[in-house]
This record gives sequence, structure tokens and C-alpha cells, in this order.
Amino acid sequence: MNILTTKKTTGSKKLIIMALCIAIGIVLQIVESMFDIFAVPGGKIGLANIATLIDMFILGGANAVAVSFLRSFLGCLLYGGAAAMPYSVSGAVLSALCMWLLKAALYPKVSQVGISVIGAFAHNAAQIAVAAVIFRNGYLFTYLPVLTLVGIAGGLATGYGAKAFLNKVGID
Repeated sequence: MNILTTKKTTGSKKLIIMALCIAIGIVLQIVESMFDIFAVPGGKIGLANIATLIDMFILGGANAVAVSFLRSFLGCLLYGGAAAMPYSVSGAVLSALCMWLLKAALYPKVSQVGISVIGAFAHNAAQIAVAAVIFRNGYLFTYLPVLTLVGIAGGLATGYGAKAFLNKVGID
């Protein structure tokens, strides 16, 4: 019997799934930070979002927001440094919140991949907003279209990655 597809999810099962998603997300966050895939400053695929999406479809949106926050916070402590924390945490939390709302309102009309793309956009928008506040410069929002293009590519990649895993374990 698969722990992910059982009808009853006890507290200990939830904790195990959460811990796995946080750990996998941190590893993906750290691995991705070692490579510059896009030649765009701040442009990342967002591989850690795969763990958030998986958690959202297994345990629900509120849990995914918590996982996203913890993964981002702990990932910054372990690798990203304190300077990256406001950007990473705000992006991760807004992204998870938007994906949760979209899933609740429109899934399955909007697929897991579509939910991921919206999450990527929200992540970039939050990071630009935080930078605009920190630097007191609203012109930073002019960079959002560039990050949106990168976010679409990243959202597609992470969405298909999460979808492949969820299909493999029998979760739609």
C-alpha cells in the first residue's frame, strides 16, 4: 500500500510527507542555486516548487503554504544567506497562496502545469515588490516582464515535473 494514496492520512503520515517535501525542496533549491540556467539576473526555474506542488496535491493548500515557507526559510539559512531571505520567503509564500487559491477555484479546469505557471509569476511579482520596497524604487517593476518570461518557462518545467510524479503515484 502506498503512503501517498491511502485514504486516511494520520498526523504522523502528514508529518513524514511534509518533512520529505521540505527536504526535497531544500535540496532542489540548493542544487539550482549552483547553476545559472538563464542569462537573466534573478531568473531561475524554481525546481523547489515541485515539492510545494506535490505537497499541495497530497495534503492540501494550507499545508503547502507551510511547507513552502519552511523550505524557503531553511534553505536560506543553510545556503542562501540572510540577504536572500526576504525575497525567497515572500516569493515562496505568495506563490503557494496563489497556487492554493487557483487550485481551489479552478482545478481541474486549470491543470497542475497552469497552476505552476501562475505560482512562478506570483513568486517573481513578490520578489520585485520586496525589492521595490527595500530599495524604494518602483521602477524595478519594469523588470517584471522579463522575469515573467523566465517564470513561464520555469513554471512549465516544474509543473510537468510535479505532474509526472503525481501521476506516477496515482494522484490527479
